[in-house]
Amino acid sequence: MSHLQERLEELRRRLMAATDDAAALTRLEAEARALLADARNTPHEAAAQALFAELARISNPTSPTAATVRGLLRRARIRIEIAGDDDDIDEAIDILAEALALDPEAPDTIAMLQQAGAWSGQARQRVSDLFARHDISASASVPGNDTEAIPAVPDAPALPEDPPAYTPAFGPEPGETVDEPSRPAATESSTWFGPDIEDTLSRLTQAYYAGEYQQTVDLANRALTMQPGNPAALEYRQKAEDNLIRGVVPDHRIPFDARVAYNRANSLVRAGNYDEAERLYREARDLAEHSGILSWKDAEQAMLEIQDLALARELLNEGDRLMESDHWNEALRKYEGALRVVANDPQAEERIENLRRVQQDAEQAGTQLGMLSGSLQEQANQLENIMTIIQRAHQRLPGSQRLRQLIDSTNQRQLAIRNRLFDQARIALSRNDNADSLEERLQLAGEASALLELAAMLDPGDADLAAASMAARSQINDMENARQVIERASALVAQNFENDLTQARSMLAGLEDYSQDARWRSVVNELMTRYLERVEDALETGDLDLAESWLEAANETPFNLIGRRNELQRLERALRRSRGRRRTRTLLLVGLIFIGAGGIALLSQPLWFPVL
Repeated sequence: MSHLQERLEELRRRLMAATDDAAALTRLEAEARALLADARNTPHEAAAQALFAELARISNPTSPTAATVRGLLRRARIRIEIAGDDDDIDEAIDILAEALALDPEAPDTIAMLQQAGAWSGQARQRVSDLFARHDISASASVPGNDTEAIPAVPDAPALPEDPPAYTPAFGPEPGETVDEPSRPAATESSTWFGPDIEDTLSRLTQAYYAGEYQQTVDLANRALTMQPGNPAALEYRQKAEDNLIRGVVPDHRIPFDARVAYNRANSLVRAGNYDEAERLYREARDLAEHSGILSWKDAEQAMLEIQDLALARELLNEGDRLMESDHWNEALRKYEGALRVVANDPQAEERIENLRRVQQDAEQAGTQLGMLSGSLQEQANQLENIMTIIQRAHQRLPGSQRLRQLIDSTNQRQLAIRNRLFDQARIALSRNDNADSLEERLQLAGEASALLELAAMLDPGDADLAAASMAARSQINDMENARQVIERASALVAQNFENDLTQARSMLAGLEDYSQDARWRSVVNELMTRYLERVEDALETGDLDLAESWLEAANETPFNLIGRRNELQRLERALRRSRGRRRTRTLLLVGLIFIGAGGIALLSQPLWFPVL
């Protein structure tokens, strides 16, 4: 007997020290059940039953005020855990002040206020004012209570399976299906089919299915007094005690109006209207309480969950405001706090992922912008990559001033690089205009075009850059065409046909802008040599008109650009001499003709003179 008394006192002491520790309460539940079994039919049975009922009350508070206080404590604890500044602590103290107004003697509230007051001098003053207002000693302590890790309210376990019902003598209730338990063989110390035990077991079955679990425990104890070891009574008693501890209420005992309000609240939760859902949950709980149901676990758990959802939404909204004001670390704490309140919340997970990507992009862009180096082309490419990263982050967070500053800083660096690229491109184009070689001009124009395209990439809206880039590309195309024309003319000159030479001269004459190019001058010199050979051949054959036509062509563009005037003058003199000799021979021939004609006339005078 003294051993049972010691166990009762030890269990009662441990129960007082673990009033809000879910794990400890679970362990105490098993020990209390074992103690209750050992105390059957002893003077300590009543004390064990009272302790077991107290454990059931603590595990599942029936007071609406207690449930509200527990929800407020949960919200305050989350606030303290994610506290990043004084505003979070002030919010937690406000919540705890509301809980303290509901229950000024709640030790958990006092302990959590003491924890919040340790944050700063301002918080300590607010807590002292609250303690003074509610006449609470500032040095009050709560033994056995760890304010830094106040556990959350455990979720309501599922409704236990119904035990096998005993079939009463008068049969099951209408519409009720029960399984008849197996009947053990009768013993010398018990009479299974006695009228008293039959009536007790029948009432026990009706009490269990009516949800009267305390009455079920009493009837089971009576049945076990009449017949120790009765399996049906033992099983009913254990199930009823479990349901008492867990606060299980059968659905048929819930009033219709309460069930309707509960279901409507569930629909509003799915729609995101948490305020109205919480009101309907409270209404459902109050309706059930007015009907004599002091503890409806589903409604109480739903109210805790709706408070969690409301707190999570509040934290998400605060995180959104912090995100917009570029307080990213504080916003991340808010989002993580919301995820701690509602695990696997897709909205919180999405915001956390979005925030971390924005932070990563901003840090990467800032690091690359600070380490910008290399040639202008390399710096321009780096700046373009940095701008891509920042723009990606800016799409995720359009209103961020921090990202806007990064964009402005990058734009300034791009403008400076763009101006330097433009200056270098103009220098290259100026050198291109003064260069003699076509290949050198092509190289310089290509460099200028690449610089201008890179500058245009940094500043796409600059019309001057676009026009200069187009002009550079046009020059490159012209020079490419000129090089092809020179090579084609060279091939025609090599063939040395009159038509090919004429076509080559026409092609080369259109390239006067490249008259300083060595390749162009080489081809023109070769072509002029062919023309002069034609002049000399015509002079040798005496075809002075043909020689004159070739010589006239040799004096035109492009031959007049290469300066071979001595050879042309030599051939012109030779052509004049040839023409002089031809005139002399013509005059001599005419003179001889006249002389011959005069001689003939003189000799034939006797013949024609009489006629005259």
